[in-house]
Amino acid sequence: MLFFSSLYAFKLDFSLTGYLTYDINNGTYDNFPMVYWTITLPEPLSNFSLKLTDYITYTHGTFDVFGYNLILPRYYFIDSRFDWAGWRTTFQLGRLRLTRSLTQNYESVRLGGFKFDTYDTKNQSPLTVGGIAGYTSYKSGNYTYEIGGAYSIDLNKFALYGVLTMNLEQLGTGKLGVYYENRYENASINYSHQMKGDYGQINVWTGLAAVQSNLLEPSFILGATWKNGPWNINGQFLYIGANKYDVEFGSGEPSEPNSSYSWNFMSEIGYDFSQFYLGAFLKYNSRWLANEWLPLYGLKLKIADLTLSFGNGDLSSSLLDVQNVLLQLTYNYKASVDFVSVLSSFFVQPTTFSSSRSTTTEQTKQTQSTQTSVKIKDLYKMPEGSKVTVTGVVLSPVGLLSSSTTYINDETGGIMLYGKSLPTDLKVGDTVSVSGSTKIYNGILEIIVDSVTRIGSGKVTPKYTDSVNEEFLSDLVSITGTVKNISKDTIIVETKKDTVKVYIKSATGISISNLEVGKTIEVLGIVSLFKNEYEVLLRFQSDIKY
Repeated sequence: MLFFSSLYAFKLDFSLTGYLTYDINNGTYDNFPMVYWTITLPEPLSNFSLKLTDYITYTHGTFDVFGYNLILPRYYFIDSRFDWAGWRTTFQLGRLRLTRSLTQNYESVRLGGFKFDTYDTKNQSPLTVGGIAGYTSYKSGNYTYEIGGAYSIDLNKFALYGVLTMNLEQLGTGKLGVYYENRYENASINYSHQMKGDYGQINVWTGLAAVQSNLLEPSFILGATWKNGPWNINGQFLYIGANKYDVEFGSGEPSEPNSSYSWNFMSEIGYDFSQFYLGAFLKYNSRWLANEWLPLYGLKLKIADLTLSFGNGDLSSSLLDVQNVLLQLTYNYKASVDFVSVLSSFFVQPTTFSSSRSTTTEQTKQTQSTQTSVKIKDLYKMPEGSKVTVTGVVLSPVGLLSSSTTYINDETGGIMLYGKSLPTDLKVGDTVSVSGSTKIYNGILEIIVDSVTRIGSGKVTPKYTDSVNEEFLSDLVSITGTVKNISKDTIIVETKKDTVKVYIKSATGISISNLEVGKTIEVLGIVSLFKNEYEVLLRFQSDIKY
């Protein structure tokens, strides 16, 4: 009965993301909510999923099923992913959008690349096939090669691209991309580069784009961001050539010149406090200059998902008239239901994590009989959404570094665990068997936990390294180096090979008041990723030795 139920069960992931802009001056507002559904098939078909995306406030098409009129989502497609011997391949079929670019790094401005829809988005009816899309990539040494594209069966149009990623070690990481799509006959080339050192982290991007019939009058972009500790500086210059469609601005961007042979400049400087971000921005363009208008300047305050902007002019073209004060809110909601687990609960006594943290229940035995425990490093080669069972040693108290979160590792690597059902009495050094589903969140692979069973005690063993990268993500590392900079909650440590950011969360209660620049220290912590920057999270006061 359990096997039969699981065979036809699936997992449903749902998320709602929206942008709400409110004009404090006259009370008008603009709301743009988006919903996403992902239905993952059961084993052995877990490489396949059905994805649906809709913009709630937009118009909808409908289709008839047994006399019932059902709403037609704007995007619906089958998604599949396969990994084998260093190769990764994805394939998608249906109404979908393939988005590729290396320049969309600041204020959502994109030059070149493409956003390719496999159907005519202006026509929401009737139900159509859409098209196909996908890519394949291969990593060899310091290089990763990726080629892909899309073809619209509905429109008989196509898009192609190729990206080369180069790990230049101390010189940073570079990405080179070339793109072409014949819907608008646009060709482009993008390049981005990331470097880290004593100076902090620098991201640079540039690109050229032009319509096929006029390659000699291209558009170009040059932008950069610099981050050093809490400081951020961003800047971007854009020139639109003969084809204004070479460029896409962010939704509601009022500085859009919207014409050929025009330019646009954006900049921002900000300071990231522990609880909020405060920035000052400046924007200007050729249209404003021609009309002798002042540049747009103002302040931006961010607290979690809440953004409050003050400016001397129109801050959003999506609202009427002129707004000098806007409240911008980004909201997110996520939920996940695993119907395999729901159905299983009707037939099998659920596992409990007892206060003595011993014994294995009958459910755990049945689960382990159908799922063989794998090494942690193998999780990173498996498709997202895979049902897995792993064994590892607990590295951090539950909830210390993030709500409902802990970490485990084995000799091959580390992984984040997330779930409201994580036992809060887990201790560092506990050896546990964990079952759940993999998910990528903010660039970090995690296991959404279904069950945790303590099977003994183990030795907490860090990896000794001079630099942090994706190899050590979510693992415990030991780093020795010289203190280059100290702030309220951050230590910058220079090792023989790299500059490492060490971050201290307030919940740990760790004090660095006696630490001085120039001291040689050893830090023990868990490697995490924040805004594409690797950092080491300390757990206890004893994680700093000097």
